[in-house]
Amino acid sequence: MFQREIDQIINPGLWRHSAPTSASASIGPSAIASAIETADPRLRTRWIPLESHVAADVWVEPRIDPATGVPYVIDFNQVFVDPATGAINGRRAYGPPTLNPVGLVPFIDMFHRTLSLPGLWGTWIMGLVALFWAFDCFVGAWLTFPRGRPFLSRWKTAWTIKKGASPVRLNMDLHRAGGLWLWGVLLIIAVSGVSFNLEHQVFEPVVSMVSPISENAFEHLPMDFARPKAPAFGFDEAVARARALADIPADVASSGLYYAAEIGGYGVAFGEAYRPGLGVTWVYIDAIDGHLIEVTRPAHGTGGDVFAQLQLPLHSGQILGLPTRLIVFFAGLATAGLSITGVAIYVVKRRARTKAKRPR
Repeated sequence: MFQREIDQIINPGLWRHSAPTSASASIGPSAIASAIETADPRLRTRWIPLESHVAADVWVEPRIDPATGVPYVIDFNQVFVDPATGAINGRRAYGPPTLNPVGLVPFIDMFHRTLSLPGLWGTWIMGLVALFWAFDCFVGAWLTFPRGRPFLSRWKTAWTIKKGASPVRLNMDLHRAGGLWLWGVLLIIAVSGVSFNLEHQVFEPVVSMVSPISENAFEHLPMDFARPKAPAFGFDEAVARARALADIPADVASSGLYYAAEIGGYGVAFGEAYRPGLGVTWVYIDAIDGHLIEVTRPAHGTGGDVFAQLQLPLHSGQILGLPTRLIVFFAGLATAGLSITGVAIYVVKRRARTKAKRPR
């Protein structure tokens, strides 16, 4: 939710830029890609964000080494470029475990997503944790329900913290009331976590039982990582073609684009990045003949499509801007607090059971 801002504070040299706020001051995506690939011909530019007020954190990948037939070995995947001059500020590997300030935020991000485990192990584990978390939200709420009647007046106690309570009671009240007040936010975070890590295994099948989720034609095209395709035109032309094919107004700027060499296609984003809402419009075109493959627009499609679009803005708090980002931020802190109080409750109850079993 605030990882970019934190990264820019920790690593100002990487994010350094000399461009004014005017988007017209940018040298353009093709020039940015050229600056990177000229400096290191082993690289292919994959993703270029188009923001004039910060350096472009460009994602790169290795080309195939013609001498060996396998990709070049490189120890980084991000290159930071001044969007006004094309000067390269630095580079880094996004994700590996490190305490170095340059890679600290990426490491925390990837640990959050996958526990930094190899392959898909971390993705599956975190997906299962999110699935269990979503289920636990309902179990936790059920455990707060009173046994007697009247229901509402008795349940009201579960939402409050008793004044002057003992440490044990205070811990219980914090755990129970905190979980109830944040119940909706915690459930949203859990469900969106399932959507990211178990998208095809759980999220899509369950949501499709209520409303179908449309398949993205671009994502289902054949992929060949061993024989990447060279594009017939560059990034600048890709933006222009995508705009024309999808009839994007001239006043809607592109916020970034990527080239998928394993497919031979471009994905171009239109609309302000990180703005409140459901995200940006994506236009996918063939990089060989330039034909339109797919267009996805926010808040368009089936109910399942819109629900799927909601997951990232909800999880990150971007849905309504700063207010919801702060809510998600404090919900994250509260989740850690609920975990601590939950462990404390378990320890107290375990000690009580152990004491009760001792012979007198």
